[in-house]
Amino acid sequence: MTNYVVCPDCGYKLFKLGDGSNAEIYCPKCKLKLQIEIKDGKITIQKTLIDKTL
Repeated sequence: MTNYVVCPDCGYKLFKLGDGSNAEIYCPKCKLKLQIEIKDGKITIQKTLIDKTL
């Protein structure tokens, strides 16, 4: 099964992933860093904190 993943903050459509996928991506629209995992039909999207002192 293929799932479309959108940014939880701005709604930008990021990409589509299948079951068993892991991805880390920056949203090109709002620059939010996301950690995405799809396992057994369950989609987990976590926001990652960015250290802006670099």
